[in-house]
Amino acid sequence: MHFRRFPSLPSLATTVLALTALAVCAKADENYFGYTYGSETLPKGHSEIYQWITSRTGKADGSYHAIDFQTEIEHGFTDRLQGSLYLNAIQHHISQVSDFSDRNQFFFNGLQGSLKYSLKSPYKDGCGLAVYLEPGYKRYSAKSGERVDIYFFEPKLIVQKNFREDTLIWATNFSAEFEREHNLENQSWESELELQLSTGVSYRFAPNWFAGVELLATSAFERMHLNELGEYAIFAGPNLHYANKKWWATLTVMPQLTGWPENKGQRDLEHFEKLQIRVKVGVNF
Repeated sequence: MHFRRFPSLPSLATTVLALTALAVCAKADENYFGYTYGSETLPKGHSEIYQWITSRTGKADGSYHAIDFQTEIEHGFTDRLQGSLYLNAIQHHISQVSDFSDRNQFFFNGLQGSLKYSLKSPYKDGCGLAVYLEPGYKRYSAKSGERVDIYFFEPKLIVQKNFREDTLIWATNFSAEFEREHNLENQSWESELELQLSTGVSYRFAPNWFAGVELLATSAFERMHLNELGEYAIFAGPNLHYANKKWWATLTVMPQLTGWPENKGQRDLEHFEKLQIRVKVGVNF
């Protein structure tokens, strides 16, 4: 007679802990949203490469289409600290838009770096919390496509909470971007403070698949003075996320709901667009 040997309690506990760790690693820094960051970081020694493509279309008149390209290389220095390097490009197709010059161009648009430090994990501590710092440089205006020098610094606070055994993900970001813009034609400098709130909820409706909604509220203050509001806009729309062990992809569609100072249908189509669509693809290595 043969008896089946069961693993000892220490071996069983070790196996469970290892599987839990693998599950956490698989979820680390997975982007469930297009505009809202999660609080998790890559494990030490792990790396990812992302490709971001953001389409921005529609003004009050004429034809306006801009595409932002970002290639991000991300590396985990410790289990709590990760760093990223972004290489940017931008494309504009502008025709007969008021206050904009006609353009059909594609250029390299500078670079930026970032550090993200995880204070708490949504999988281990019940609620995730992280801080994010990003300095950078851009060579072209995202709105008009004009040649300028833009230097910026963006701190961000990231909060994430998971529900229903990690099948429902909620994340919120609070960020401030301090920007200095150099006009090369008249050699003048302008300062601007941009405050943003982004939040999203995503639900796993099938294995590897999440769907949800996301909201982005953005506002700009001239000369970095909080009593000098220049413009604001609110975008909201659906998102879809797919992930497996090797790669993931996220699609977010964000029409502008309202803006100020509005110039058409209660939307600000001078400083912002009617519609933004973002696709992000990440590969683990």
